[in-house]
Amino acid sequence: MDLDLAPDPLLVVPGPSQIPPRVMRALMRTVDHRSPHFHRLYRDVVEGLRYVFRTNGDVYPITASGTGAVETMVLNFVKPRDTVLVPVFGSFSRRLVNHLRRIGAEVIEIDYGWDRAPTYDDLRAKVESMGIKQVDVFATVYNDTSPGIVFRDLPKVARWIKSYGALVLVDNVSALGGDYFEVDSWGIDVAVSSSQKCLAAPPVMSFIAVASGEAYRKAESINHPSIYFDIKLMRKFGEKFETPFTPAVNYLFAVREALGIIREIGLENWIKWHIERGRAILNAFTRAGLEPFIRNDYHRSTTVLSFRYPPGVNPDEFRRTIYRLGVSISDGMDEVKGKVFRVGNMGYLTRRDVLTLVSSVIAVSLINGGNANNTAIGDAFREVLNYWEPEQLSVGEG
Repeated sequence: MDLDLAPDPLLVVPGPSQIPPRVMRALMRTVDHRSPHFHRLYRDVVEGLRYVFRTNGDVYPITASGTGAVETMVLNFVKPRDTVLVPVFGSFSRRLVNHLRRIGAEVIEIDYGWDRAPTYDDLRAKVESMGIKQVDVFATVYNDTSPGIVFRDLPKVARWIKSYGALVLVDNVSALGGDYFEVDSWGIDVAVSSSQKCLAAPPVMSFIAVASGEAYRKAESINHPSIYFDIKLMRKFGEKFETPFTPAVNYLFAVREALGIIREIGLENWIKWHIERGRAILNAFTRAGLEPFIRNDYHRSTTVLSFRYPPGVNPDEFRRTIYRLGVSISDGMDEVKGKVFRVGNMGYLTRRDVLTLVSSVIAVSLINGGNANNTAIGDAFREVLNYWEPEQLSVGEG
């Protein structure tokens, strides 16, 4: 099979996301990263990131995945033996705990399982019942993509946890731009995100926003072993609109273009697009008989929707067949692997893309048993799936 001739599958995974053509065109440009052209590029990217993070603080681009940004946050703002409170409700909040333990933090986990997020009342009651007197850092994922859960009560929790004198650190890799999130007004000290999710830019860039003097003072007191992820170096070079080391310059041009699109549309409208589109996908699937994994509307993520596999289907075969129709969706992770499939409602998904997604998933559900009343529709979809086409023009079975 010649995959170079096959059409790229529609990306409806929890990242990377579909990229607008004008953002892809911006990748064709590069400049010297110590030049006046780069200084302008850096300023534009930072201003665009301040806009989507909703902060007047500093934002630094990092040539790394979102995991690199999380590591930057942990290394620079958490000391060994700090008491760190972490609510755990999926794979990425679990990964955050692992980051923290590797640097020697004393982590207090509050486990919420895989089908609900913390609430202010419950989290506060748990902490107070445990008799916790000291919290140096509150670290959390805002939107955990593994089960598709969002931490809606974060603003209330952040205000309360400040009474302990704690820094608030937030991994918002998967929802920045796709759901409401405000660094300054919510009282967040440090937040991270990345390019390839709701911002609709290519993978490889991530970002860290530092919004408080308390965070910088903490960073000044920490000596960690990393040079590449040193926030003090990022700040020093950021003052002259540069990065400490060679960044992925052409990707920064793409990020600038993506942020420019969000500015043109307006952040409120960009978020509204995600919310309305997600609601349409959810309603379409549930009306077709698919069961959402997260039943509680308040806890359900806007940007990653998870559904139980139809009864009696082989999860791998289900996704492979959908891939043959040119649509890429994701399996669950860890505890829900093989139990749910996940759809990324991120970035640049047009109405045509959503129709393709919905049609493909419903088609394969019907082909694999589905509803007896829809046998004829299932047969019609099967006819489309199985007609002959040249192998080199097909995505095959993935």
